[in-house]
Amino acid sequence: MNAPEDYIKDWIDKADHDLGSAKLIFLHLPGYSDTIAFHCQQAVEKYIKAIVDQYDKAILLNGFSVQIRYPDQIIYLTKEELETSIAIAQDFRNFATKMLSIE
Repeated sequence: MNAPEDYIKDWIDKADHDLGSAKLIFLHLPGYSDTIAFHCQQAVEKYIKAIVDQYDKAILLNGFSVQIRYPDQIIYLTKEELETSIAIAQDFRNFATKMLSIE
């Protein structure tokens, strides 16, 4: 896993801890509804942050939306930049198909 993926995984792990806490408190102290609800909210917030951090990778491709469209704009990309672009696009395809339950 590379650094951005590690960071995203860290958000998921932290969110899982909040969700796990909510479930445990619910099982053992169901009257603590405020604390259960708080941990649920915190879990969702962290899951959303993980998704947002995933989308931040797309920013790397933003410049290509205009630069490459016109014949007077020529850009040269390295093999590494092209491989990174392809990997980001593939990650988003995988994410979208997983979220939408389609393959």
